[in-house]
Amino acid sequence: MNVFEQGLLKYLKPEQLGLIQSKKVGIGGAGGLGSNCAMILVRSGFKNLEIIDQDLIDASNLNRQQYFTAEIGLPKVTVLKKRLLDINPDANIIVHQTKWHEGNAENFFKGYDFIVEAFDVADFKFRFVQYYTPRLKVIVSGVGMAGLSEKKPMTVKKIGNVYICGDRTTDSAQGHPPMAPRVTQCAAMMAEIILDLSLDLRHTL
Repeated sequence: MNVFEQGLLKYLKPEQLGLIQSKKVGIGGAGGLGSNCAMILVRSGFKNLEIIDQDLIDASNLNRQQYFTAEIGLPKVTVLKKRLLDINPDANIIVHQTKWHEGNAENFFKGYDFIVEAFDVADFKFRFVQYYTPRLKVIVSGVGMAGLSEKKPMTVKKIGNVYICGDRTTDSAQGHPPMAPRVTQCAAMMAEIILDLSLDLRHTL
């Protein structure tokens, strides 16, 4: 057990940490939702993550994503993996710098307990959730976390085995700017659901 995990035992019982570390979490997207959710999950003790994203870091990402100026132009998944290992060097982080689609979907997240949908294109989000809903036990999706003046409360809605976090309305494609406070809040809500379910603290919503 490394020093990070020893520190977690100040707040978690050994059996709780064991439960958390036994879970596998897949994340589709390493942007505002995905990078923040991944960081929160690893800081909470999760150590088995698989992340897929095709993008390179852009200056427009830096206002809400877990990246820095010197990393512009680098693959998001590569940088994110390093950042997660800087928190817990013993974490098992699998990354794929590629575009997810139904034709290659069977190659990812095999035997995983949770899937996080963290893409930023509505059609992609729908297709991702639609594909994995009948195949995996729990899907956590973020829908509606943008906006400055037109802010709406973010909640969690459960539909079958899918948990939807956000206001389910505000979309950056419709002119609502994605800013750090709400994007990070939604990512934290998503991570909290996974933590609660892992420790059997959340049964229904």
